[in-house]
Amino acid sequence: RIIDAFGVSPEKVSVVLNGIGPEFTPRPASEVERVRRTLSISPAPYLLYVGSVEPRKNLVRLLEAWERINESCPDTQLLITGLSTRGSRVFSDVNITKVPARVNFTGYVSDEDLPALYSGAVAFVYPSLYEGFGLPPAEAMACGTPVITSNGTSLPEVVGDAAVLVDPEDVHSIADAILQVVGNESLRAEMSRRGIERAKRFTWDNAAQ
Repeated sequence: RIIDAFGVSPEKVSVVLNGIGPEFTPRPASEVERVRRTLSISPAPYLLYVGSVEPRKNLVRLLEAWERINESCPDTQLLITGLSTRGSRVFSDVNITKVPARVNFTGYVSDEDLPALYSGAVAFVYPSLYEGFGLPPAEAMACGTPVITSNGTSLPEVVGDAAVLVDPEDVHSIADAILQVVGNESLRAEMSRRGIERAKRFTWDNAAQ
C-alpha cells in the first residue's frame, strides 16, 4: 500500500511481522474446561470466532454460512467472542431475521483465557475481508487450532499452507470449508501440526531483529 500510494521504491520498504506472546500454546484439557465453566460454554464441540463486529470482519457472512450448514453439524456450536449482546445490529441490513441455531456469544474474553479458548475449539473461523496482519489466526495456529480464513490481503502470508482458505465474499465457500474441517479428523490433526510449526516464526524477538 505504501509503494502504491506514495510511489516509494520497493527496496526502501521492509515488512516487520507481528509477534505472538509465549502464552499462546496448546493448553491442557483441564484449563479448557475451566474456561468453559467461566464463560458458561456448553459441553458441545465448538467452532470459534474471535474479533470485533466491524463490517470488514465479515461476521454476517459467517453467520449466513452457519445458518446453511448447522443442521449438518448437529453436535457443534459456533462461539463468537467480543460481542456482549445478541448482536441485533449485525443483522440490520441482511436477510437474517434471527440468530442461527447454536450460536453463542461469550462477550469479552480476557487475555488470560484466550489461549485455552483457542485450544478447545474444533476450528477457528476468520473470514475477514481485510487485515493488515491478522493476529487471531496466528494465535490460533500457535495453540494448535485448525484455522479457516480468507484468501485475500495479508492472511495467506500469515497462515501459509497451514490453513484452509476461503473466498470471504462467498458464503458457500465459507460453509464448505467448515464442513470439510469439521468432518475430517485427520485433516484437523495435520492442520494443527502445520499451524504450530508455522506460528513459530511469529515471535517478538524476530520482529525486533
